[in-house]
Order: sequence, then C-alpha cells, then structure tokens
Amino acid sequence: MAKAMRDKDSLSFKEATANMTGKEKIEYIWEYYKWFILGGSALTFIIFSMLHAFATQADPYLTITFVSGFEHTISSFAPLDLEADSEFLEELLPEAPVGIWVDFEIAPTLEDLLLNEGQQRDGIAVQQLGINFETLPVFTTHTGAGVIDIIVTYIPDLHAMVEIGHFENLSDLGWDIPAAKMHNDYAIYLRYFPIFDDYIAAPDDLVLGISATTRYIENIEDFFKALLTY
Repeated sequence: MAKAMRDKDSLSFKEATANMTGKEKIEYIWEYYKWFILGGSALTFIIFSMLHAFATQADPYLTITFVSGFEHTISSFAPLDLEADSEFLEELLPEAPVGIWVDFEIAPTLEDLLLNEGQQRDGIAVQQLGINFETLPVFTTHTGAGVIDIIVTYIPDLHAMVEIGHFENLSDLGWDIPAAKMHNDYAIYLRYFPIFDDYIAAPDDLVLGISATTRYIENIEDFFKALLTY
C-alpha cells in the first residue's frame, strides 16, 4: 500500500507521506528503512554490550600509562580539519613516535611494595602508548572513561595534555609534595621515584602526573606516599 504511494527516486519523505494515515506512514517507513532500523538497532546493542562488559570487568588497583608523541600529534592536527585532511595527516604523522623504554616487570615490583594480599588480586596495570593519528582516539577514549590513573610522559607532552585538561593539578590536592620535586603544578619528576630507575630508560627526561579523570585518587595518594619515601 505505502509502496504504491511513493516514487522513492523523486519524492522526499515529507512529500511521499503527506496524504498517508498513521498506519500507512509506519508501513512506508518499515518498507524503505527497515535495514537502517535493524542495522542501527544491532549497532546499538553491540555498543551497549561492549560498554557493559567494559564496566563490569575487574579493574586493576591502578593503571600507569607511559605516553609519548602526544604534543607532536596534537600540533599536527591544528588547524586542520580532521575529516577532510585525514589522508594528509596520515602521511604527515610518524607511524611510530619516539617511545619510552619500559621494562614491564615494574608492575610486580610495585605490587609487592604497595599492595596487601587482597589488593594484589587486582594488581597494577602498566601500559605504553605511542600517540599518532591512529592511537590518539584510543588514548582519549581511555582517559574519558577514567581507566587511566597515572601518566608518565615527556615534558612537552605534559604541557600539551595540561592545555586540554588531561592532568590533575597536584597543588589542589593538599598532599605533602616538595615543590622542588614538581614540574609546574601538574607532575613530579620521575627521577624522584627511585624504584623506577632499573625499569625505565632516561628517567631524568620524564615526569609523572595524575589523569584528571581517575576514579582512584585515594589509591594514588597511597602510591605517592609510598614511592616518595621509598
């Protein structure tokens, strides 16, 4: 019925349904848009299933992320239109930015120092992310979801992330952190955490700060207290 009332190549939706009853409009919509409706429903189901799985999975006690290449990537984006200039950006940005060398055995070392037997079931997650055109959405998604707690990075990257609100202001927390150990108000020089010396290359060039979206600020406070007196 609805099918016979529309030349879909020449009429707009409003024109095609102008003289239809409510029932006819429903039939029309289903006839011509059912695959969009079904596809959208399936996509919505998949997204919500993934979000549910993500939300209900076991969280580590803390997640420490070593980030490099952020400042270069962000400066390469502006003032370009990301969608229109995507091919140009892919050529412009490096495939593998200069990274931070990390020995991931630092995780069990930190767990032994910081966690009691019950907490060690959750563990401390250590991950590394070189930021480029492809990985930037991963980083922003993780920070937005609050699953990154501590960020270790180079000072230029720190400054770029502070500009867009990725770092917690340490001075606002009221913790007893000597000013001489801090870079601005947002990070502590990694060299003041000697436990990292055997596991991280070039600690003098790195700083450690708190992700502004962390859900575990109390855990991080215990982390700072333990490592600053280690």
